[in-house]
Amino acid sequence: MAGFASCDKTTNHFMCYEPVYTDAETFRTAASFEAPKTITKDGNIYFKDNYLFIVEPNKGIHFIDNSDPANPNNTGFLNVMGASGLAIKGDYLYITALVDLVIVDVSNFNNPTEIKREEEIFPTALPLMEKNYPTTTIDKSLGIVTDWTVTETTEEVNDFPVWIGCFECETLTTFSASNGASAESGSGGTTGVSGSYALMTIKDDYLYVIDNNRLKPISISNPTELQVSDDVYLSWNVETIFPHGDHLYMGTTTGMMIYNTVDPSQPQWQGSISHARACDPVVVQGNYAYVTVRSAGWCGGDINQLDVVNITDKSNPYLVESFEMNDPHGVGIDGNTLFVCDGDQGLKVFNAENPSKAGDELIKRFGNIDAVDIIPINGVAMVIAEDGLFQYDYSDPENLSLISSIKF
Repeated sequence: MAGFASCDKTTNHFMCYEPVYTDAETFRTAASFEAPKTITKDGNIYFKDNYLFIVEPNKGIHFIDNSDPANPNNTGFLNVMGASGLAIKGDYLYITALVDLVIVDVSNFNNPTEIKREEEIFPTALPLMEKNYPTTTIDKSLGIVTDWTVTETTEEVNDFPVWIGCFECETLTTFSASNGASAESGSGGTTGVSGSYALMTIKDDYLYVIDNNRLKPISISNPTELQVSDDVYLSWNVETIFPHGDHLYMGTTTGMMIYNTVDPSQPQWQGSISHARACDPVVVQGNYAYVTVRSAGWCGGDINQLDVVNITDKSNPYLVESFEMNDPHGVGIDGNTLFVCDGDQGLKVFNAENPSKAGDELIKRFGNIDAVDIIPINGVAMVIAEDGLFQYDYSDPENLSLISSIKF
């Protein structure tokens, strides 16, 4: 809201978040597997061993048996306070739960069991917010911040005569919804596949977690005895991470960065490409990265497009071509089939046989969903949307068809 100034004082009126605290003992109640719950948020999506996992932000994880994509079965809900992201390797599920990292044994998807919790591994983590409001002072002695209440605050400051404005400043903040890729494998078991909005990923024996402008490398060579390396400080705030080959590709509000993992405990910057301020999930296949650049909501900027970037030389990536989009969110690719979740224009499917022309080769558009993110694998595209989970058969890209949906 606006504030007006007198000759000696300015009164500012604005909305802000006040923290809601939970005591540590309650917050760290062991994860429990419960009866299926209705899916109500668009959280991170992850696929492994015919199961699809959907994060319910700040609450837990939905387990969906997807062995028959035409008849997905919501089998249960893993209650984990503060849950925001996940990754799986072998029989171990790693969950970011605000300040903690929770390790769950998923050798039996019908009986997941918490076996360990690394406390305060992410000491600055806070719950997700739906508005771009400031926060009041946080007092960690009162407990762990697990939620917010919105209040109106008045502040008087000495100033010269001036109008202090914030016209329509209540911009929306999106949840870190979830990197279409083939599953990576390393010693000790295989990993799953996440959507393009992931903020954590596993490459070989390392778990990598993004925390704004920091990358935290965690060795999981021993799945339950983690070795946490020093943070890698990044030049920009990072929104998404995607592993491919020996590199990590990170999408930021101002471009894409490439880090090599020659030393997996301390990835090093190798190259980057910049764009105007916007959100940009990224996926990689072969010598090309596919980046959706979106200006809506809190992202800023005024561009909405699909960028195709040549990454043959990781030290010198360059833009091949840009294609205009409406409100692009998640992106995925499998073989020559490229998928773009274009907001309220739905799911767009392109022929990417020639990457430099991919955005001009539209095969089909499913316009009846507000698509957010996607995992395409084994001929099935799993799409998370604002109001449901939709699955499409793309085994014959010329005859794409909807095969199932779960409405939220």
